[in-house]
Amino acid sequence: MIEKSQKLECKKCKKEFLVIEQESALYKKKSLPVPSNCPECRRETRNNLRNKKQLFERTCDKCHTSLTSTYPADSEFQVYCEKCYFDYMGGVL
Repeated sequence: MIEKSQKLECKKCKKEFLVIEQESALYKKKSLPVPSNCPECRRETRNNLRNKKQLFERTCDKCHTSLTSTYPADSEFQVYCEKCYFDYMGGVL
């Protein structure tokens, strides 16, 4: 475990990155390993695990008004326009 600030080499991109004392103390406190990749490569890895944001043109399943949704037309989920959604929810949000 690193006790002081130390420069490490990223295993993925080979760039040097710094692990400061406070960061090292947190890893030690939480019993976590010191990262082997730089912050940019770790961020890229996390972003690749997320769903891609994509919007689809659809119609409301109740009134058939055109709308934009995160669910494609062949999705199993029902999608309502704002008016139909509020009617369905009893006008309460």
